[in-house]
Amino acid sequence: MAEDTQDHNSDASSDVEDVGGGLFDEPDEWKPKTPPPTFATHALSLSPESSITVRLIGKSPLWGHFLWNAARITCNYIESSAESLVRGKTVLEFGAGAGLPSLLCAALGAKAVTITDYPDADLIQNIEYNKLHSLATSSDEAGARNEDGLKKMILPESTTIHCAGYIWGAPADPILAVSPKGYDLCILSDLLFNHSQHEALVQSLKLTLAKPDGVALVFFTPHRPWLYEKDLNFFKLVRETGEMEVEEVMQQKLEKPMLEEPRGDQSLLLIVFGYKVTWKKDST
Repeated sequence: MAEDTQDHNSDASSDVEDVGGGLFDEPDEWKPKTPPPTFATHALSLSPESSITVRLIGKSPLWGHFLWNAARITCNYIESSAESLVRGKTVLEFGAGAGLPSLLCAALGAKAVTITDYPDADLIQNIEYNKLHSLATSSDEAGARNEDGLKKMILPESTTIHCAGYIWGAPADPILAVSPKGYDLCILSDLLFNHSQHEALVQSLKLTLAKPDGVALVFFTPHRPWLYEKDLNFFKLVRETGEMEVEEVMQQKLEKPMLEEPRGDQSLLLIVFGYKVTWKKDST
C-alpha cells in the first residue's frame, strides 16, 4: 500500500499528513525512536504446510509497515491461478510494501519478478531484505522452515527477483529493462486509497502491462468507506483510456477489519474487492 505521497497536499482526502519545511522539527534527542521492524507470516491457502514470512518496516508515512489483508487475498487468488497467471511469466508489483505477492509469484515459478515501491531508502532496503530472506534456495538446508514451523517456499533457480524504487506516472524504462515488452502480470494491492495518484497509476499500467494478453490484478479494501466511490474512480479512469477493460473477479469477506473506522458503511471494512484489468482485444 506504500507509494508516492508527493504533491498530494491538494487532495483533502489524502491519508498522508505533510507538516512541511521542518519549522517545528524537534531536536533528535526529543524524538521517539523509530519502532523496530516486525515480521508477518502468510500460510499458503492450497499448501498450508508452507508459508512466507516477510519483514515489515518499523514505521512509514507511506504505510509500508502493515501487511494488508488485500495482499493476503491477492496471494490466495494468485495461488489458485498460478498456472495461467504466473508460471513462466514476468511479474511487476507497484507499491509493494514488503512484497508478499511478488515473493509468492517468484516461488510459484515466475520467470522474472520486479518489486517496486516509492524510492524511499528504508522501504527499498526492506524489500531487498525480504528478497534475500523470505524464500529458501536450492542450496539451503533441505526442509528450511520459518519461525512458525512451516516450510519455507523455495525460489526456483530459473527465477530472478529485482527490486527498484519507482514513482507512479514516471517513465518506466528502468523497470522495463527487465521485461522490455511489458509484464505479463501487474499487481496493485491496496493502492486505491491514494486518490490523487490514480491518473499516474493508470499511466504506469499503460506503460508496463504487456500487450495483448497482460493481466493486472487490483485488490483493495475501502479503508475509508465514506470515500468508496472515490476508490472506484480508478476503474473509471481505466475504462476512459479506451484501451483497457475491467472485470470484478471476487469479493472476499474478512473476519475483522484491518483498521477501525467509525465513519461510513462498516460492512465495506470487511471486504477485499478483487478486479482484473486487461487490454481490449481491438486495442492491440
